[in-house]
Amino acid sequence: MADPQRSDPSVVLLPPVGNDARTWDAVDLPDAARLHQFPGFGRPRAASPLTMAGLADEVVAAHPGPLHLIGVSMGGMVALNAALRHPDRVVSVLVACTGASASPAVMEQRAVAAETGGMAAVLEDTLSRWFTPQALAMAPAHPGVAYARELLLGLDPAAFAAGWRAIATHDTAPRLGDLGMPVTAVAGGQDQASPRSRSEEIASRAPRGRLVVVDEAPHMIQLEQPAALGRVIAEHLEWSAGRPG
Repeated sequence: MADPQRSDPSVVLLPPVGNDARTWDAVDLPDAARLHQFPGFGRPRAASPLTMAGLADEVVAAHPGPLHLIGVSMGGMVALNAALRHPDRVVSVLVACTGASASPAVMEQRAVAAETGGMAAVLEDTLSRWFTPQALAMAPAHPGVAYARELLLGLDPAAFAAGWRAIATHDTAPRLGDLGMPVTAVAGGQDQASPRSRSEEIASRAPRGRLVVVDEAPHMIQLEQPAALGRVIAEHLEWSAGRPG
């Protein structure tokens, strides 16, 4: 039987909070890329509260062999946690529009807002954090905005709240120096939710880190700048393999 640790690494895509596998539809992904979905978002909710540690362990358990983890926002947070918890399995990480830690108080506020007001009450505030004003002005013609609006209004508010509370457990900042694998931190120049400084922290403190800035990208880079993200992913995989990207 072949040793799974010696197989070619799998590319696993990890979505933002609330998003399902459709969030990658417009991105040019590598062949055989695996699209992971978190509990409550494209699959049933978990019976127990979500945590970054639990989500990270689940990703590694669900996808055998060595892994390239690609994540946006919450997906990037899970990728960082997985890399720290399973350095023998994660061979590279690309995190877009995310940071090394999160504010528990802010995440709890978002969770409570969804639980008490429902998804319609948090819709516009969420979209304004996720997209540029230009994309929002195009709605409903903009496909990324249309997807996000439909997705959010269809979510169980309790699932959305559980996602925010999982993010509240994210704090990898003290251990960024332990990331021995190649790490690409992607910042969106138009990202209001996760400023460039958060990506700079990851890139500068990871021993093999590098920063890539997509000037036109907002927080939902995969929905508003999918072509640019596809190029960045391809370049990351080339770079992490030791080939010029």
